[in-house]
Amino acid sequence: MIKRQYAGVVIDQIHPSLDKLFHYTVPENLSDQIQIGVRVQVPFGHRSVQGYVLTLDDETDVPLERIKPIKKLLDPGPALHSSATSLIFWMKKEYHCMFIEAIRCFIPPGLRMNMKKKKQLVVVLEDTDCVDEWIKKVESRSPGMAAILKILEQNESMLRDELLDLSGASQSSIQSLLKRGYIRIEEEDTYRNPWPIAQIPTKSPEFNEEQAAASKVIENCIREGKGTVLLRGVTGSGKTEVYMRAAELALAKGREVIVLVPEISLTPQTVGRFKGRFGNRVAILHSRLSLGERYDEWRRIRSNEVQIVVGARSAVFAPLERLGLIIMDEAHEDSYKSEVRPRYHARDIAAKRCSLDGAVLVLGSATPSLEDYYKAIQGEYLLIEMKNRVGCQTLPQVEIVDMRLELEMGNRSMFSNALYQALKHCITQKEQAILLINRRGYAHFVSCRSCGHVVKCRNCDVSLTFHVREDALKCHYCGYREGYPRICPECKSKYIKHFGAGTQRVEEELHQLFPTVRLLRMDTDTTGRKGAHHKILDAFERQEYDILLGTQMVAKGLDFPNVTLVGVLAADSALNLPDYRSSEKTFQLLTQVAGRAGRSSKPGRVVIQTYQPGHYAVRHASNHDYSGFFQRELQIRQQFSYPPFSHIIRVLITGEEEKEIVNFSKNMIQWLEKRVADNRLLQEGLIDLGAYPAPIERIKNRYRWQLLIRIRTDEKYLQAFHHLAEDLNKEFYRDTLSAALDFKPLSLI
Repeated sequence: MIKRQYAGVVIDQIHPSLDKLFHYTVPENLSDQIQIGVRVQVPFGHRSVQGYVLTLDDETDVPLERIKPIKKLLDPGPALHSSATSLIFWMKKEYHCMFIEAIRCFIPPGLRMNMKKKKQLVVVLEDTDCVDEWIKKVESRSPGMAAILKILEQNESMLRDELLDLSGASQSSIQSLLKRGYIRIEEEDTYRNPWPIAQIPTKSPEFNEEQAAASKVIENCIREGKGTVLLRGVTGSGKTEVYMRAAELALAKGREVIVLVPEISLTPQTVGRFKGRFGNRVAILHSRLSLGERYDEWRRIRSNEVQIVVGARSAVFAPLERLGLIIMDEAHEDSYKSEVRPRYHARDIAAKRCSLDGAVLVLGSATPSLEDYYKAIQGEYLLIEMKNRVGCQTLPQVEIVDMRLELEMGNRSMFSNALYQALKHCITQKEQAILLINRRGYAHFVSCRSCGHVVKCRNCDVSLTFHVREDALKCHYCGYREGYPRICPECKSKYIKHFGAGTQRVEEELHQLFPTVRLLRMDTDTTGRKGAHHKILDAFERQEYDILLGTQMVAKGLDFPNVTLVGVLAADSALNLPDYRSSEKTFQLLTQVAGRAGRSSKPGRVVIQTYQPGHYAVRHASNHDYSGFFQRELQIRQQFSYPPFSHIIRVLITGEEEKEIVNFSKNMIQWLEKRVADNRLLQEGLIDLGAYPAPIERIKNRYRWQLLIRIRTDEKYLQAFHHLAEDLNKEFYRDTLSAALDFKPLSLI
């Protein structure tokens, strides 16, 4: 007797009460089609809903009279790839999220919204041997029918609309040929094309010794089907070519590849290089694609039409079945971390996928995160170091300018004399420059010089930024805007003015200093439209512009041979943030942007303007000294028990009523303290625990408090606090408040 199958289904709705497996019977007519990972329609209460099958069992503890049958299979095959289910269960435990929140990471919205593009009709010639005879039969009666047959004689098949255009025939000619049995019409899936750019094929260059050695290590890992490699290569050392050679090796073994980049601004150059080497075998996944484009790229991947996926953070979930290699370029970047549930880091998802699929993970960066480099020197990762640029090019000369001395000399410009002269020389020599200021807008804040009042956002505890072109103040957190004040709203004084500088202000001053300069600005204001990143970078690469001015999106991964100068206008803007990683972020940003200069035959120069020239992050960055910075920062982290010498858990609590937030936070702390006191393992693992107002106390009209739990790094303590977090989620769930639990916060702001 055949046992009845029971499917464990996750309902496609986000609510804590639905965060479990609901069991359904598998109807006999669907028994051969229902697999783990398929999308189904099931009865739920008085309605039908979509869900995903995560388990199939021969037995269940649920009473049979309560179990209903699955109604319908929604797709011809599984929507989730083979290792996705294991990842979903792991994500639920690791990130304390709901099943459906994890599932939706793997599913494009277009699938749930049924955004499949209409199929195209293809006209196919039935018999090539008889075509001449058919042409003679119809030529005198219908020139249109004859024209269609003549074209098909050369091509055998063609899209219907294209065939009608070429032949000049009408739809009735097609119908007549169909009736005679001379042709047939087939349906063909069509895909939206997110990359309509003709790519020139490229070949692999000769490797230098460091590249060859790095490639050999990665090749051995691919052959063994395991390993995590940290590739620390100075800017311009040829890491991208090592990535592409690794991809070639993986493809040669019948495996597939995911290539991750941290910023959408880097995607065009990376996609261009991989398309040039691998052609149509490459798919693209990132958030700037339309829903239809993302869905079509997902379909191409799911149907095994491509072997390489290039994209931003979410591309780590690409539905590849024979995954052999994941490459994370600029692996130190914070944008790999999701700040919405589930709060995953792409590196951790990549590592788990690789362990499940027998694949290799390559983490590449000129400035690896302190935690990653520490793991490498401890032997958890294989460490490869490429210390020289390709072609024997030297790293650019770096000059630190003390802006305090510039003020003493009467220079109140945003440009030091050194940077002004360097820009002048660069423009005269018809070379290009990149300027970094990590603030968009015209001025950082607007303040009254009489009473000191700073104009702040009505919804957030931050100052508004002045945008000169719109003559408006904007909040960069919630989007609130208001007109520029002519008098102080507090004391009614006329002495209200904007201070600080953003990209718009720098742009204006550059045009005053160099009236004929060709200038491109790249920040979130100029890159909001689809394709804007590619257009800006493509125009700069064609040398249509002299200067590329931007925020941190111009600091990494870009390779322009004619860029000989990099200027940093406010090197220390991140140094004083209330975050234990502020020095590391500053060092990484300065080192990365400095690496954009002198990447070809022309030598490079970097000018860093700062008010803290003696800070160790600035000094080590100016010397391209990663090892020196790492040792100094590691000592500080160890002294104060910060990661990697501890593990930080953050609970961010937000709500509309401040008093409610404060009371809620105090109750949570008391609950945690009692639980820790009652558990020896939690006591041993805890370093400290506290509740505080967040550095930005209000965003989007929601007040913010945070609980910070610092624990020892042993796995037994980590697991104990994971169990505690599960209970915390259940105990403190509220509809009016949000308590966002994050086991690996990258920012405490």
